[in-house]
Amino acid sequence: MMVREDTRTGYDFKAQDEEEKPVVSAGKKKPKFVEDSKALTQEIDPVIGTLVGGRYRVARLLGKGTMARVYVAEQTSMRRNVAVKLLQPELLVDETAEARFHQEVDAVSRLHSPHTIRFYDSGRTPEGVPYIVMELLAGQTLRERLDDDIVLPPGEVVAIADQIACSLYEAHEAGILHRDLKPENVYFCHLATPLQPFLKLLDFGLAKLLDDRGPDNPTLTGERQTVGTPAYMAPEMIIEERVVDHRSDIYALGVMCFEMLTGSRPFQEKSSMKMALAHVRSPIPSACERNPHLPPGIDGFFSTVLAKKSEDRPQQVKDLSRLLREVLGG
Repeated sequence: MMVREDTRTGYDFKAQDEEEKPVVSAGKKKPKFVEDSKALTQEIDPVIGTLVGGRYRVARLLGKGTMARVYVAEQTSMRRNVAVKLLQPELLVDETAEARFHQEVDAVSRLHSPHTIRFYDSGRTPEGVPYIVMELLAGQTLRERLDDDIVLPPGEVVAIADQIACSLYEAHEAGILHRDLKPENVYFCHLATPLQPFLKLLDFGLAKLLDDRGPDNPTLTGERQTVGTPAYMAPEMIIEERVVDHRSDIYALGVMCFEMLTGSRPFQEKSSMKMALAHVRSPIPSACERNPHLPPGIDGFFSTVLAKKSEDRPQQVKDLSRLLREVLGG
């Protein structure tokens, strides 16, 4: 089994028993301050106030991670607010990081589902830093929604799964794997007259294009890299000899459905290594035991969508959505 550190997600894949770092929504991070005996000063961000690409005036920082920073900016030509994502400047020397950044643009530009984040533009700053311009969303992530209500109603889970499946189905048909499905990357949009939750799938930064020689292709790197978030990774993403394809995304969506319906993920190991091994070896726990209000057929659903072998799972993401609706109704 191959494990390694994935610098994008912040999860440590070292082969030792370490505590798994908690995932924190970028939108919830507070600015870091430096305090001395005389004053409290905030770090100055040189990007704020600049004009990216000649037409996007950066207003404020929205969130940051190890790979990129995301800003709120005004598109001066249309006087609308957008989100601008810039690769961290120190990663310009990292060919894999920059390749993944460009691959995200390539992947999302092929997609048109209303449930997939929209990209408007991309380019480089005069300093050579790649950027992506995308729609600015208002709302909350599924992670924040789960923090508000630990267990979601079955009808809402069906609606959520349907919309994620809609985005994924188009991506899979286009030969694109998301590879980092998790509640942090699903966004509830605030609409003027919401008849039901309207979701967008975000962050294709780890997406894989099956028809391209992407940054994780073994012929380019010399070995297959393990990427993703341990709690949602399919067994074949962990075992080097197995093929990773669209059914790995189906597994991750199954884990999310389990979490939404029971208030907890199937496996609750504290270290990344133990979590990965649980996906490979441990039997799927009973969802009904964790939430007695669920119909008995739900355990059969999870034994299928979370099967250890990808050939034993639904072969299309829309099949997962259909099976879930049959069990839960709606």
